[in-house]
Amino acid sequence: MTNETTVTIPKTAAFGEGILYPPNLTPDLISTLKTSGIETLIIGLFHIESNGDIVLNDTTLIHYDESQQKSIYVGDPGWSAQLQELIGTESQITQMEASIGGWATGDYERIKTIYQDNGDSFNNTAVQSNFQLFKSEFPTITLIDTDVEETYDQTSFVAFCQMLIAIGFGITFCPYTETDFWTGSLNALNKSNPGAVKWWNLQCYAGGGGNDPDTWAGYITSAIPGFKTDGFILASDWSRFYNTQDQAWEGDCAPAFESLMATFKGEASVGGGFVWNIDQVEGYEAELKIHPDPAECSKTDRSLSDYIQAINNGLGN
Repeated sequence: MTNETTVTIPKTAAFGEGILYPPNLTPDLISTLKTSGIETLIIGLFHIESNGDIVLNDTTLIHYDESQQKSIYVGDPGWSAQLQELIGTESQITQMEASIGGWATGDYERIKTIYQDNGDSFNNTAVQSNFQLFKSEFPTITLIDTDVEETYDQTSFVAFCQMLIAIGFGITFCPYTETDFWTGSLNALNKSNPGAVKWWNLQCYAGGGGNDPDTWAGYITSAIPGFKTDGFILASDWSRFYNTQDQAWEGDCAPAFESLMATFKGEASVGGGFVWNIDQVEGYEAELKIHPDPAECSKTDRSLSDYIQAINNGLGN
């Protein structure tokens, strides 16, 4: 038995990174987020260290103290209360996710190593203890988003998800490639924990450019005949931003974002859409002053609410 919270597939969602953690999470930003139209807020990027510590970007949140044999919260003491404010009254946000992984982060290689070094189990490991504490420290975070972009080891990944489910979390997948890994993992979890995988956050930008939800739904039903994919997948796009590594502007202004969403309108598998990411949207004005954008977003299509409206307009929500 678990204490898993009932969740709803959102029509609108958005990822945020460092901007969602103090001191960046200001009262003004909290107000913006609450009224933007976001239904599910996805917080990233969480990482798992080799010792089982839970880290948000570069900030350690939960550490397992070997001398005390217990997990300790070492993050900002006021952050949980801020998250509760985000999901409180007069807010359109109804649920939150913690997203683990990302491009070239090594998280799932470390997760695999922890699993194998403990005799192919997460029982009584620091990472299990740390997520148990995470659940109690952050009651607003009811889902874990799994963003595997390296080390596609199905055995350790499924076991990791099963550990999280037993603690009480719902699970979402965040694929962009490796269809066999994702469908195989869904099949395994659908057998051991039916319904625990709530939806998929499909990356349709960057390395996932060209992905189509109904195509991925076809991969699912081919691997799991009879699995209901209606409304199971969130489509996505990334906002306009300056890529400092490539020294170039990438991503879309809200109108182009809406146009991509419109290509998925009417697909049975599409339950909604998500934006990658809030940091880029909120940082656009400042970046624009440093790097002139040849495809500059107009004043009326660069806000977070503009991007959320682009999801609704494009998909016909």
